[in-house]
Amino acid sequence: MSRHNLSCDLQSKVLYFLRYISGNGGIGVKKFFSAAVAFIFLLTFFLPVVRAEGIPSAGRVVRVGLVEQPGGQNPFAYQMLLSYIQGYLDEVSKQTRWQYIYERGSYQECSERLRRGELDFVGPVQPGPAAGGMVFTGGIPNWTLLHLYRRGDAPWKALTAENMRNAVVGVFANDANMTAISFFMTSNGWEMTVRPFYDEAAMLAALRSGEIDVVCDDGSHVGKEEKCAVTVGVVPARLMTTPDKEYLCRQLTESILTIESLTPGFGTSMKGKYLDRALKEVVRITERGQGYVKRADELRVAFLGDCPPFYEIGNGDSASGLYVDLLKLLSDGSGLRFSFCRAESESQLWKMMESGEADLAFVSYANGGPAMDMYFTGDVREEEFAVIRRKNGQVADFARNAAVVPAGFPGADYYFSEKFNQQVRTLQSPEDCLDAVEQGLYETAYIPALYLRRENSMVVRPGLERIDRETTTLPVALAISPHEPHVLQSVLNTAILRLEKSDVDWKVYENARPRFSMEYLLYQYPLRTSLFIGALVFGLAVLFFLIYRHRLQKRQNEILQKKNTDLENSLRREEALRISRDGYKLKSEMDRLTSIYNRAAFERIVKERMAAMPEGQVGAFFIIDVDHFKEANDTYGHQSGDELLRKFAAAMKEVFRQSDCIGRFGGDEFVAFITGELTRDAVEKKARRMLETIRKITVGSADLKVTASLGVAMYPEHGADYDYLFNAADRALYQVKSKGRDGYAVASASADMMR
Repeated sequence: MSRHNLSCDLQSKVLYFLRYISGNGGIGVKKFFSAAVAFIFLLTFFLPVVRAEGIPSAGRVVRVGLVEQPGGQNPFAYQMLLSYIQGYLDEVSKQTRWQYIYERGSYQECSERLRRGELDFVGPVQPGPAAGGMVFTGGIPNWTLLHLYRRGDAPWKALTAENMRNAVVGVFANDANMTAISFFMTSNGWEMTVRPFYDEAAMLAALRSGEIDVVCDDGSHVGKEEKCAVTVGVVPARLMTTPDKEYLCRQLTESILTIESLTPGFGTSMKGKYLDRALKEVVRITERGQGYVKRADELRVAFLGDCPPFYEIGNGDSASGLYVDLLKLLSDGSGLRFSFCRAESESQLWKMMESGEADLAFVSYANGGPAMDMYFTGDVREEEFAVIRRKNGQVADFARNAAVVPAGFPGADYYFSEKFNQQVRTLQSPEDCLDAVEQGLYETAYIPALYLRRENSMVVRPGLERIDRETTTLPVALAISPHEPHVLQSVLNTAILRLEKSDVDWKVYENARPRFSMEYLLYQYPLRTSLFIGALVFGLAVLFFLIYRHRLQKRQNEILQKKNTDLENSLRREEALRISRDGYKLKSEMDRLTSIYNRAAFERIVKERMAAMPEGQVGAFFIIDVDHFKEANDTYGHQSGDELLRKFAAAMKEVFRQSDCIGRFGGDEFVAFITGELTRDAVEKKARRMLETIRKITVGSADLKVTASLGVAMYPEHGADYDYLFNAADRALYQVKSKGRDGYAVASASADMMR
């Protein structure tokens, strides 16, 4: 007997009792006593039934055991499925005011606690003999993960199509499990033998005895020693309770039905929030799909011209737009590569697909039409289309029940005509469609909402209105050429399923940002826009006046500035000539190889300095000759000889001051002239330092020992003019060379002055 029947029976008996004790004859003592005994009997018999079968009191604590999968893969996906259950139970509690306590454990632990009355529900589980007469809910949707398990002592090896060839898999025989394992084997190319079991214990015993290689189970029946190998898929499950709490199942089912009738979008929201996220974690490209991706060439995607913001075809294979960005996301998720081509018309697009000239196209699937021979993926997008009509509703008779849709969505005309029983025609662009409806040629225009958001077309069309209550959607999928293998459909579907909603939303935002126009601003904000335009015009007028005044002042100053400019140019030319002369003079005075004075310049400068020297000032004239330079030049080559001369000049620059005059007299002979408060000791110290510096010279990789001979003459002691001084220094140099070189000598009348 149901709870409702029991309540009605109790109500009828109570009413009969009240009528009995209030009869026309009054209430006698005996009659009252009999009635009281009967009433007490009724309360004693029926109250326990009401207490057991009645609605739980508000605030009842309901304990739910959430089953943990032993060693299961994809823990995040399983947590999403548990959150899916909790989300539905939380919605139920808004009506029943139940308070939940969630406790986790293995299937065996939760089942024992349920039988002892410590839990009210356990899930997610699949019905089977192991449940032992338990009651399963039917209203709340539940899902669980199905895995392949193998023995814990089995040697490890990767589960692949090759390794699992001719393996035996045990499956608990229900429709969901059999379908899931069959699909898994087919899609991955696994040739296994499926052995159904109707008893979970027998299936587990067969695994442990080695009769079967793996078991396909949701983790409810395997033990801790079994190891999870691979995830098969997501299958339906239930919440389980004991028979004495069946009334909780009924109340739960009634609450779910109420939720689905009053909040139709709740199930869809829960699916997107939890179930879809779980599927994204579980679904992977199959082994066949991975092999196809490695071998596949670029897939050619055909587009119908330009359809912003969805796609625009540029030069060559370049393309941009929302659908192009979605293909890039699919490429990142699958490894497929795409290129783009243009179709001039929808009929040409279908011909390109049929002939294999194009491999893919974004189309709207309808049960019929030119795309019947194609494969299709799942929906890549549910494109929202706005319904546009004239505000006054007046159209020509021939336009009644006629609609237009813009090109760019192959199959959209067929889809809308079938869905709304209308005559739907395709026009070139959304603006053409709006113009046609505005002129009364068609009753309705179906325009992509993203286009309206981007272009703000309705702002400048006051005669049209958007019928928000009739907004519809157009499913957009990828059509696959029949020349492509069927496995491509599986690869693309997997990649579509794994698209992250946040990534797709960002691509939509990037491609559909509104474009503001002057018409939009004038229509939406007339006063502000007019004030802004007035201020802008006034500002431009002031700017033009200032520019005109500036030009007048500039013209008045041009004459004065021209004279100044001519004068400055003359000065610049004169300075440039002077610099050019100085540069030429300096260049003519420098030795090209060593960048020190040449013979003529050195002689001229020394004579000038000697003529300008005050009385009493002392000078020193140095002649330095590289020892054995000719032999080194012949032995190591002219390049090494040139390098030696350059380093010799650098050594002189290091020893002598910048104010001293140094030069190359010719060949390997160098000269120097210094002035100042000089003593003979200071001059000899300078000579010794020069010799030491020369000895440190190295030339490339040549094993060359560099030395020099140095002759010194003092001014005016050894000569008052250039020629006398030069000859005195030259005689001192000859003395050094006659004594074996690598030394110096100061000119004197006797030979013992040589050092």
